[in-house]
Amino acid sequence: MLFLTAQPLWLSATILVGFGTLLGMAGTVLVRRRIGLERLRTNNEVAGFKFATLGVLYAVMLAFAVVVVWEKFDDAENAVATEAGAATTVYRLAAGIGDKPGAAVRDHMTAYLTSAIAEDWPAMERGKASPATTRALDDIYAAALTFGPADLRGASAMSEILHQLDAVTEARRDRLVMASGIVPGVVWIV
Repeated sequence: MLFLTAQPLWLSATILVGFGTLLGMAGTVLVRRRIGLERLRTNNEVAGFKFATLGVLYAVMLAFAVVVVWEKFDDAENAVATEAGAATTVYRLAAGIGDKPGAAVRDHMTAYLTSAIAEDWPAMERGKASPATTRALDDIYAAALTFGPADLRGASAMSEILHQLDAVTEARRDRLVMASGIVPGVVWIV
């Protein structure tokens, strides 16, 4: 099923609906050729209950899939908002660690965000991460760690910058994990 998730939505839907329809039509034709109408008529009452049960099971599984996808979408949206908020905070706090290290942190944060938009998001469509974005995130840490705080104010700013960088890293990791798959495999199998 990973094949279907890697395809455009219109193609995946066409394959799923088309294949299911063809399979249903072929099954009906094969059953009608092998089993006579009189025998099918005797099983009609039992088949009705079986189809009703299968319909209810299908509806429950479909509802479950919708809820799972909606929750994953909501989680992904929250991870992106957390990443953006933490990146903004790092950018603002960089002014508190001096001109040269602060400017370096801001420049590297800008490079990270540009890379995340230009490379990481398209890579997530394929269920992968962008190595360039990972390097850009590493560069922010390297730029921040060049600052040697001389007073308590600088140490506090540095501590909070590192805390927010950790939040950016965790949110990115969550975003990448969520991009690798939305619906559990067991739901696809059923």
